[in-house]
Amino acid sequence: MTFPLLGALALLAVDGLQAQTPEPPLPAAAPAPAAPAEAKPDLPTLQAAARDAEEKLPAPELKPQTYFDLSPVQRERWQQYLPQTLLKLTRRERIQIVVLGDAILDGAKAEGDADPLLRSFAGVFAKALASQFYYTGGVRVLRPGSKLRGKESMVMGPEILLQPLRTPSIVSAASALATVGFQGKPDLVIVAHGLEDGMAGTSMEDIATALRSLHDTVRSHHLEMIVAGPIPQAADPEETSLALTRGVVSVMREFCAAEKLLFSDLGDFSRLIVPPATTGEAHLIFPAVMQQYQSRLNIVPAGQIATPTAETHDSMGRILFQDVMTGSPGVAWRMSDVKASLAGQGSLKLEFQIANTRREALSLTVLPLVPAGFRLKDAKPEIKLAAGAKETVQVDYTITDTGSLPISDGKVRLPVLVIAGKESRIHDLVATLQPFGVAWGSRATYNAEKDFSPAIEIENTTDKSLSAGWEVEWGGRKQEGKVALDTKGAETLKLALPLPADEKTPFRQRLPLNLAVSANGVRQIFDRYIEIVRNFGLKEYVPLSAVDGQASAVTLRADADSMKLFLTFDLTGVDLMDDDAGKGFELLLNLDARSYGQRLTPGATAALRITGRAGDGEAKVDEIAPWAFGSGYAAVFDVKEITAKLSSSASGARRLTITLPKTYLYLHEWALGNGNSEIGINARLSGGGRSYFLTRSTRRGDDAESLGVLELTDKPTRRWTVRVE
Repeated sequence: MTFPLLGALALLAVDGLQAQTPEPPLPAAAPAPAAPAEAKPDLPTLQAAARDAEEKLPAPELKPQTYFDLSPVQRERWQQYLPQTLLKLTRRERIQIVVLGDAILDGAKAEGDADPLLRSFAGVFAKALASQFYYTGGVRVLRPGSKLRGKESMVMGPEILLQPLRTPSIVSAASALATVGFQGKPDLVIVAHGLEDGMAGTSMEDIATALRSLHDTVRSHHLEMIVAGPIPQAADPEETSLALTRGVVSVMREFCAAEKLLFSDLGDFSRLIVPPATTGEAHLIFPAVMQQYQSRLNIVPAGQIATPTAETHDSMGRILFQDVMTGSPGVAWRMSDVKASLAGQGSLKLEFQIANTRREALSLTVLPLVPAGFRLKDAKPEIKLAAGAKETVQVDYTITDTGSLPISDGKVRLPVLVIAGKESRIHDLVATLQPFGVAWGSRATYNAEKDFSPAIEIENTTDKSLSAGWEVEWGGRKQEGKVALDTKGAETLKLALPLPADEKTPFRQRLPLNLAVSANGVRQIFDRYIEIVRNFGLKEYVPLSAVDGQASAVTLRADADSMKLFLTFDLTGVDLMDDDAGKGFELLLNLDARSYGQRLTPGATAALRITGRAGDGEAKVDEIAPWAFGSGYAAVFDVKEITAKLSSSASGARRLTITLPKTYLYLHEWALGNGNSEIGINARLSGGGRSYFLTRSTRRGDDAESLGVLELTDKPTRRWTVRVE
């Protein structure tokens, strides 16, 4: 509004300035006394009147901006974790997101022939980004060769691209990313593994190693990375099932905090479910919460992985978007001061503090979950806290399997479910064992001859010096000693544990290594199993063991020339029969054909899957992953170059023969006759109602450190692969 207009409004608002209409003249009258002259309004009066008039005008209607609307806090968060992605989003440039995952990608159902990934948590997240940053073209799924529709609606404009990449374990995720994942031009990598690894019991050390490998791969290509933790399971017993994936979540959260990466807990109960109104008694609240959570999972037969429903995927996608934009919301309580102490005789005591952060009293239900290898002894489930009050909680466990104790970092991971009113959350409590811990420095040893050392380290985790005694028993031989440790000190035991020398020793054995440590009046057992597998050579028949523990006559023989590798399986005693799908057998074959130096380092393979009918004839070789023969491989392999044939002899003996071209193993030195020219190998055969294996450890099948060793010579050395389980 201009000042002349304001002045006009002011003049109209001042008394005595109204316009007068002329009237006929009146008869002359006696002159009246003269009226005093009216004062003219000054500038301050005009300004005040203008302001008064302006306040009476209607307020203008302004539409708020609905995209690029980042608050200073949100923008700071993007700049901290995903600055490159933010820059491209604000410019509305093409964004490609690689989604690495396992079974967590399943469960969502799309309408018609649309790709179900669009309805998964990844699709929901990408659509939220598209809306926030005004990508009018929406989201498109990149799935080469797929007949599914990659977009929900064919709208033109800038797009966000989603490329799914699935592997059964995070162990092989880096290899998959470095090959298939980088075929396009990705900007952002979402790591959504852990569901299958949690169910399989993958060690926390393997999870951490895989995360480091993934981060190195992402960083080497100057990309950005989000880590999304898995959802819990809800099978019986529920308190154990809920805990299966939480160790993985805690490792992911720790890793992201250390590396300054963005982490999102897709299994955050506070945003997945709302506890129903109940009587408030712990024995009624937990079943009600579980019933509600189970409704968020697809129904599956016992023993299988329950995947999230479409509704749950939607919630998970919104959780991921919220964590990217603002971070995880708080709850009405706070957990702190976590401590885990060995109490002797296989007992573990957990202590933590829980505080009420609200201004009103709070009633909490605190339910410790039960990880594998532990049994809950005693806990106080119901806690009432006044406003601002706190309480120390103690939980007692029995250690039922010492193999579940930490193998290298000394940390126990114990999840606790807390419910208060309409809020619930699983807290992953992590604490270093006190007063001492044990770390196994060598989990896989190759080419051991007469003895090996697992590099057992005893650690003092207290703030005082510690004197500890130890006892080790292996193969009927006992050793013992003492160590004096400074504050937070550690010492590695000098052990040389003998390997079998008898020529008749079985090809593979799984033997116990008994370890006990005593200090400060506490004695704790740290027993573990050790798998030893003898190296074998060409032309040698080696046995495949049966999973059921019964006798097996199945054998494997390897042969090689300058052009090919031949693997022959004699299926003695296997009565093959076709199942309802017409499949008579399945062979999963893992080969690590990296060069000698590389093969001694961590890595991943991908199994060759070979299936066939029970009758004689050619078998089918499934599509081969580019990294199938070890980390560093990145090729397109034609399955027609690998032959697999089932045949019968005149006596009725069955034989499966596999032939692979040497050119497919192009990173291997292929020095025939040299015992150090080695190939990592494992075979898992199913048929005739039974399953067989060459080697079998607690490692994932695609883990290079889970394999046995084939020496490319017909005079193999007597050496062993030793694995700490």
